[in-house]
Amino acid sequence: MPSRPLIGISMDTGDPQVRPETYELADTYTQRIVEAGGIPLLLPHVAEDAIRQQLMEVLDGLLIPGGDDLNPALYGQQPHAKTRLMDQRRQAFDLAMLALAERHNLPTLGICLGFQLMNVQRHGSLVQYLPDVAGPMRVNHAADPDKLLRYEARHAVQIATGTRLAGIFGPEPLLVNSTHRQGVDQLGHGLVASACAADGLVEAIEDSTLGFWMGVQWHPERMPRDPQIKLFQALVGAGVQRRKP
Repeated sequence: MPSRPLIGISMDTGDPQVRPETYELADTYTQRIVEAGGIPLLLPHVAEDAIRQQLMEVLDGLLIPGGDDLNPALYGQQPHAKTRLMDQRRQAFDLAMLALAERHNLPTLGICLGFQLMNVQRHGSLVQYLPDVAGPMRVNHAADPDKLLRYEARHAVQIATGTRLAGIFGPEPLLVNSTHRQGVDQLGHGLVASACAADGLVEAIEDSTLGFWMGVQWHPERMPRDPQIKLFQALVGAGVQRRKP
């Protein structure tokens, strides 16, 4: 049997009060990669560029998962009162890995925070707190914190025709979970909006000039396997294709 492609997954950091410091990652990310035919490799936040470069030689794909918020200084803003800054070591690592992945045309998928990182890495900007943005068709993009089950809120997104995302899911509206309080404001250079909510908020981005470069605002790893597994299968499949001479 052919060997499975190796998909690197960045991790989050644990409770900063715990010593020694720890990493953490929801196991749903690794489960979906395995189900899609890949092998997940959890990536520590190494600062050495030589190690990052070597990872590019080993990996067949990259997944940047969810987490807390980017430092808004990256896109010229002061922190909002609701902004919860992510670990700055992870931020530096993820941005460096995205830059390398882009240079090496490594298949890459960003989820939630990962989606936002991909936009900011391309010099785009974010809305730090979506409830501040008024509109007649405003969608509730955040899960209800008073409910026992997280990610139970849902809304539809419309997929743009002719995009790679449409090639994965088809052109019909797709039901996704409502899990975020931040979102894309200005799109980054070279990115197109491949899905939007009814209020116009960008829910997916891609760069068609690269082999597989895609980000989604929702959490597909937290949704029913069908049809969301298709997104992970597309990432793994792109990793398989990249291996071919």
